[in-house]
Amino acid sequence: MVFVMRKLDRVPQTLGTKLRALRRGQAVTLGDIERETHIQRAYLDALEHGNYAALPEPIYTRNFIRAYARTLDADEKYFLELYDEECGRCDLLDPARLPRQRVKRGSFFNLPRAVTVGLMCAFAFIVIGYFGWQWQAMLHSPVVVIDSPGDGLATNSALMPVSGRITSGEATLTINGEPVIVNTDNSFATMVDLERGLNIITIEAKRRYSHSARIYRRIIFEPYSSTVSLAQ
Repeated sequence: MVFVMRKLDRVPQTLGTKLRALRRGQAVTLGDIERETHIQRAYLDALEHGNYAALPEPIYTRNFIRAYARTLDADEKYFLELYDEECGRCDLLDPARLPRQRVKRGSFFNLPRAVTVGLMCAFAFIVIGYFGWQWQAMLHSPVVVIDSPGDGLATNSALMPVSGRITSGEATLTINGEPVIVNTDNSFATMVDLERGLNIITIEAKRRYSHSARIYRRIIFEPYSSTVSLAQ
């Protein structure tokens, strides 16, 4: 008995397999194609696997094929002809013959990288600016307002009331090196012992990281005289 060996015809390659083989032959990934064409990866994958039902209207699919072939320096016309042979030129779905769902505007192109980078830079600038402003506020010396006494006062009392307020946030306060309690409304009041003659009262306010704010009051204590102001 004689056996005749016949060479079987090769299964014809589809558009998708040819695109995939071309891409792999150039060592290009689907991610590379996505970045170059701004076509969603799901559409590229559907195109390579011949899943045309997952693709938008043929007019958009043809644009996908053009962009894909152009990225790989391939003949766009050749691949478009393959697509027409496989799917025909009808823009209706088979077998239901219903119009394809129109592709959404945002699904064809990804958000441009420049816009994304710009938004990220703007956000980073706002955050850095905010923390910079906070840091400057922390470094700025607190503002202290002295209500009494006035500078250059002469008195016959050995005790001098000192009062005022801090108008720029919380701070620690010392008067002549002694800590003074600051009230919740940022006001303070205390009594200072005077020595006979000229007294220099030093009021100093400071925050943790800021420079100190110092205010001086010159007071003359004369126990046997009436209260008058120093001549300026």
